[in-house]
Amino acid sequence: MSIAYARLPDLAIPDGTKPSNALTALDLEDAVAIVLTAPATIAESLTYVIQVRRWGAATWTTLQEGDIGVALADVLAPAAAKSQCYEMSRLGISAFHSFRINASGVVSDALRVWECTKLWSGV
Repeated sequence: MSIAYARLPDLAIPDGTKPSNALTALDLEDAVAIVLTAPATIAESLTYVIQVRRWGAATWTTLQEGDIGVALADVLAPAAAKSQCYEMSRLGISAFHSFRINASGVVSDALRVWECTKLWSGV
């Protein structure tokens, strides 16, 4: 099998808000990984975390990762001008309904857009 890729909708945090729009299970269903590419500059000193929403839930939770017996750490979005690959099986993202980026505070002065690409197993 080969790995193919497809563009997904961008995750964007508008000026004056904290969360981005979300990718849903329909976007992610056949993905083996999601690649996020951050904007060239991010002016604020905010933290941007990956959040997930369970099936049937109204609330979002911050995704964490780590080894058994070791303190867990929040899964962060890539920093300015960086890209990061999020493996679905390692992070368990496929178990959730939705996936988004959330800022630790209100974004000011500009729209923040992360480019999204899905990697999936081709035939």
